[in-house]
Amino acid sequence: MWFLFFFIAIPFILFIGFLVFGIFAIFLINRIFHKKYSQSFSLILPCFSLIFYFILITGGISFKSIDPQYYEFKRLCKKAEDEVTIYNEDYWEIIEKHSDIETNDRGCFYSQKLKQEICFGNFNYKSCTEYKRGSLSKLSIKRYYNNIHYATQIGYNYKYSGLYLKGDESAGWHWKTSNILICEDLKNEKGH
Repeated sequence: MWFLFFFIAIPFILFIGFLVFGIFAIFLINRIFHKKYSQSFSLILPCFSLIFYFILITGGISFKSIDPQYYEFKRLCKKAEDEVTIYNEDYWEIIEKHSDIETNDRGCFYSQKLKQEICFGNFNYKSCTEYKRGSLSKLSIKRYYNNIHYATQIGYNYKYSGLYLKGDESAGWHWKTSNILICEDLKNEKGH
């Protein structure tokens, strides 16, 4: 419901406020300088305010920067890097160094250490939510290779609200009102 207030009421209030301010400013200019400017000039300021508001909306509006749970999420993600239980070090090293490994066209390579062919398509995981508090969730992520449990990680995700214009000309345009961040997203932000 607050989205309606934010995206309908506030632009309307801004438009009316700037219109009244513009009319008052034109009135003062006419009085002070004894000139006759048309009251239609007073529409320029509110129109620019609506154009600015539209640009703001289409670029995406997010409220995560004013949400204390977002900063709690960032703190927990830093701590979560150390919350890994590794059962098979060999598989863990492969995943950690996967960008340096050359594979064939099927995404596989031969591991001298394990003396077997390793295919990245066989790595998978199961995620289970341990708790959810507001927008913040704690996850237990169990990682597998060919159904062999090789690690358990603790992760967090943060669901935040906003308004984002998504899509393209062929698929059509739509509004997205929420998004989910995971700890990996924070690592990618630091990398850019």
